Amino acid sequence: MNRLIIVIFLICSGISVSGESLYIPELLDGTDAVLKIQEGKLELDGSQSSTLGYNGNYLGPTLRFFQGDWADIKVQNSLKEETTLHWHGMHIPAEFDGGPHQVIPAGGNWNPRFQIRQNAATLWYHPHLMGKTAEQVYKGLAGMIIIEDDFSKNLNIPSDYGVDDIPLILQDRRVDSSGQFRYRPAMPDIMHGYSGNVLLTNGQVYPEIETEGGIIRFRILNGSNSSLMRIRFESGKTFRVIASDGGFLPVSADMDEIILSPGERFELLADFSQKGSDSLICDVLNVGGFKALQIESSGRKKGSMEEVNTNRDFIIPGETDIGEERYFKMETGGMRNFTINSRTMDMKRIDFEVPGGQAEVWTVENVSRGMMQILHSFHVHDVQFRIIDIDGNPPPDHLAGPKDTVFILPGETVRFILNFQDYNGIYMYHCHFLEHEDNGMMGQFEVIQEAG
Repeated sequence: MNRLIIVIFLICSGISVSGESLYIPELLDGTDAVLKIQEGKLELDGSQSSTLGYNGNYLGPTLRFFQGDWADIKVQNSLKEETTLHWHGMHIPAEFDGGPHQVIPAGGNWNPRFQIRQNAATLWYHPHLMGKTAEQVYKGLAGMIIIEDDFSKNLNIPSDYGVDDIPLILQDRRVDSSGQFRYRPAMPDIMHGYSGNVLLTNGQVYPEIETEGGIIRFRILNGSNSSLMRIRFESGKTFRVIASDGGFLPVSADMDEIILSPGERFELLADFSQKGSDSLICDVLNVGGFKALQIESSGRKKGSMEEVNTNRDFIIPGETDIGEERYFKMETGGMRNFTINSRTMDMKRIDFEVPGGQAEVWTVENVSRGMMQILHSFHVHDVQFRIIDIDGNPPPDHLAGPKDTVFILPGETVRFILNFQDYNGIYMYHCHFLEHEDNGMMGQFEVIQEAG
């Protein structure tokens, strides 16, 4: 099946230009970062909406690490409610994963400490509180993470953060006549997604950037709760996909559109050597098309994709000696009945144990059919996996690299290989359509490394 066909009907025109310069989140050294979780306000069309943010009104700073760094992060929760802080895509000890087990009480503090033991990648952080993840993310709690290593630093690609290396957090929000985006999901929203009528790019409506030209690198995160997004340029410009969730692809992919499900990230290179303007378009499933970003190029700087080679081999350790093979059935029975293998999430139950250091194959099937055809995705904490096949077919090049989240169509089956190394403890797996996660489509497993 051509997966792009599911969004081919999205033809609505974009919204008007805001004229604001794109907001670039502050770049912080992640090794000793301080993150204050706080209430805030965000102005939209002259009205203010109540929000949440890290170190500010909405979203949070970008944290940058180098492979091998030791992080000592101080998190302060100034909210009047509990929260957690999950490092999505990071390979870290279970006690610092930030899932529903690591609750930060209202007014409390948390001090995760861990070493960066993975390759260069674009990751992100967000809350993961049991039953409240969707609401807290919706109100603004999200931020990017950039990991660099020797490989990435030696590449001939844009790396000047905020200038030619641009972070883009895309989120649709349902804004009412008073300018508020309140979180009040009804049953159809929980089933099919809490989609919005406004698209925010780094917290702004259709901002713009000015560039001298040449090649621009975009780190794109679908930060929505439950919206499927198709990304393309208004001009039809071809771009190069160089990285997925967990790092650089084995083979980069030249494309003219790409789909991201909630939580997925891709890095794109696009050439703006020609003088003129273009718009990044974000088509949101069941809503329509939005203009996400206007790019104005003076054409003074020239680039050449022919000089770019970012290809990086991606092999799961031990993948020639598979241990367990596990099957996961994602099913929706209606009325908040979201299950994996016929079970809803129970914090007191460990669904299975995983022997550390042993490669496994996981098969995930979205069994929703007929009147209950529901989109799902599958996210695994702690590691990046490699997709073997989708409905028996090899993955396209842009899905053949390191992944921690995979989108699964109704009736579709995805197989992937993974290996939990280094750490013991309890980690999560779940649908990353957040309303599904909050309503039970999640489980937990315990990794047990061999002694010695």
